[in-house]
Amino acid sequence: MERYQVAMADRKMVELARLGCRVGGVEGESTVLVEAAVKGLATRLEKMVKAADCVRLKTLKGILDVLAPPQCVEFLAAAAAFQVQLRRWGNERHNVTHSYGS
Repeated sequence: MERYQVAMADRKMVELARLGCRVGGVEGESTVLVEAAVKGLATRLEKMVKAADCVRLKTLKGILDVLAPPQCVEFLAAAAAFQVQLRRWGNERHNVTHSYGS
């Protein structure tokens, strides 16, 4: 995962982004290079997300294999409640930081 994060800040990506900004939307060779680089990065990021999903699923299955059925239900309910609370806190924080004195 670290490799993909480093690739995002790769010097070539930064140079291509600057080049794309200088071009200002004019179709040309530099625009094609920027689009190709972004497409390659998007493909790698998609693979990374899929790999992370596999790790999460494998971890969940491992936990559920160790627990007794009633414990599995309790664990899954607690995990769902935790996710709901995290979303609620995130929404509250977003609303506080993005309210412009309305």
